[in-house]
Parts: sequence; C-alpha cells; structure tokens
Amino acid sequence: MTFISFFLSLLITLNPSSDFNCDGDRLTAIIRNNLNGDFAITDNLENIDKGAFIVLHWRDINLMLPVSFKVGDISFTDKKWLWSYQDEKNGLRMDEPRFAKLLPNGEIQEFSCQAIYKEDMIS
Repeated sequence: MTFISFFLSLLITLNPSSDFNCDGDRLTAIIRNNLNGDFAITDNLENIDKGAFIVLHWRDINLMLPVSFKVGDISFTDKKWLWSYQDEKNGLRMDEPRFAKLLPNGEIQEFSCQAIYKEDMIS
C-alpha cells in the first residue's frame, strides 16, 4: 500500500489554470522560467526556477512580476503587485490565488480570483 501511495504522489503535479476570473474580468497568467535565458513556459509550480517570472494580462493592465524568493511561498511580486499560489498563512491555493496591489497610501487592495479550467469555458 505504501508503494502505491508513493507512486501516486509522483504523478501529482501542481498545474494551475492559466485563466482566472478576477473581480468579474478574465485574467491570463503565464509563468516563464528564465534561468538559462530561454523564457520557457512552465505550468508546473514545482518546476519554477530562480529566474522565473509571471506575465499577467487583466483589464488594461499588463504585468511581468519576478518570482519571490521567500521560503515556502510560490509567489511573484514587484513589491507593488503580488500574485501568490502559496504562502505560509493560507497554504497552497492554485484555484484561488492571491492577487493584490499596494496603494500609495500603504493600504493593500485585494482582488478576488477563481480559476477557470478549459472544461468550464464556454465556446
């Protein structure tokens, strides 16, 4: 039984959707690894390298956020915008990542995001 559990755990990967509904508008999130200068797209959160960044397209906003180096987090930030799949407080949340903006007055504006998977999309 232990062998079967171990084998199944190897098959599980952390592949979030690249499409989200954020505050009523569609957001597209593409992760690229760039440690070797190849800008390779990755959809596996366990495969993010130290040169990775995420490209977000939402409303009239286009962001390119570098990977955060905080231990235990899977997040991207430029210290103004934050996109996070995992943090110490909330754990892993691929289907509802944290999307936030630091405002000039120091307050944090949060946006509600839910994953949209291919089978949920309407043609």
